[in-house]
Amino acid sequence: MKQLFAAVLAATIMTLPAWAGAPLRIHFKNASKLTITELYVEIVTAEMGSERLKGKPIPPKGKLQVLLDDGANKCVVDVLIRVKEGKEFNYRAQLCQNHEFIFRGRL
Repeated sequence: MKQLFAAVLAATIMTLPAWAGAPLRIHFKNASKLTITELYVEIVTAEMGSERLKGKPIPPKGKLQVLLDDGANKCVVDVLIRVKEGKEFNYRAQLCQNHEFIFRGRL
C-alpha cells in the first residue's frame, strides 16, 4: 500500500504545472528613435517563443513589461527586436540583478 501511495504521489508531483518557478519580470524600455514592431524574449535555454507585441508597436520612449514563466532563477535571456525600418537586432542580456532592458538601437 505504501509503495502504491508513493508511486501515485510521485506521478502527481511530476505532472503538476503549479510547481513551476516564479516568472522573470523584465522592464523593457525603448530609448531609441526607432519604432519596434516585433519583440521576442526568451530564457537562453529555451526556443525563441512567440512574438510579444501582437501588432502593438513600441514607439520611441515607450515601455513594456514582459513576464517569462519559470524564469526567476534563469535570468539570462535572448532578445530579438525588429524595427519599422526593417532592421533586426539580437542581444543576449543578463538580467539577474537589474531586470531592466533598455534598447538604444540605431540604423
